[in-house]
Amino acid sequence: MRVAHVSCVNLPEPDFDESLTVEAFRNRGHEIEVVAWDGEVEWQAFDVAIIRSTWNYPEVPTEFAGWVQFVSQQTRLLNPADVVLWNLDKHYLAELDVPVVPTTFGTSGEIELPAEGKFVVKPTIGAGSMDTRVFESGEISQAKDWLDEFPKSKGFMVQPFLESVLTVGEQSIVCIGKTPMHRIEKRPRFVGQDESVTGPFPVEDEFVLIAEKALERFATLLYARVDLIQCEGTWLLSELELIEPSLFLLQNPEALGPFVEETERLVSRLT
Repeated sequence: MRVAHVSCVNLPEPDFDESLTVEAFRNRGHEIEVVAWDGEVEWQAFDVAIIRSTWNYPEVPTEFAGWVQFVSQQTRLLNPADVVLWNLDKHYLAELDVPVVPTTFGTSGEIELPAEGKFVVKPTIGAGSMDTRVFESGEISQAKDWLDEFPKSKGFMVQPFLESVLTVGEQSIVCIGKTPMHRIEKRPRFVGQDESVTGPFPVEDEFVLIAEKALERFATLLYARVDLIQCEGTWLLSELELIEPSLFLLQNPEALGPFVEETERLVSRLT
């Protein structure tokens, strides 16, 4: 099997999963090449293209969506094109059948900001801490001034800042296919900050149930990451990462075997 491990020309930060993934595929006898979605690539030469660190796509979402559609006609794309395109814009949160963090959507030129309470503002198309800011209660004018720096049509979302991210942390449930493999605890990061993670931890039953419910709508997945934040004792989904999430394979190398095996299974099934 010839595998394209899809990244981007200018990687904004290191991908700690990359070298481990490449080694795992080669150890199973597969050819694998790290290629850029925004580079010159003969996609039809690969048996499968696996989207992994295409972390610049929020800067050019229209071009990326066009690439997804194009490449899915040249080779097998994982995750599949319909899943990726659905997951591009975080308006998908309104379509999920699990409890989610309360979210208000709008544009930088016109979005409702809370009069009270600490809140987070981030783009509806984004990755990592890109263009994400936290504001204290009452900082409406500061938030509006910051939003004025963006085109008025740019999509944004507002969520309450849940203090539990500073105590119990955000929980990332990493899944291969639809099977939860491990849990990572993260602390919030904003513009210019590095990611702070601990783990891996086992995936307890309550997290398994949430992950399975969030993913049940999808027929085909190679990977997923279900990010959860606690609010008054209830776990709420903050994001469902199906395009290019870190899978924290450095923290749990035992997930590499299932990742390769699931790729093999899907390529065989889709042939």
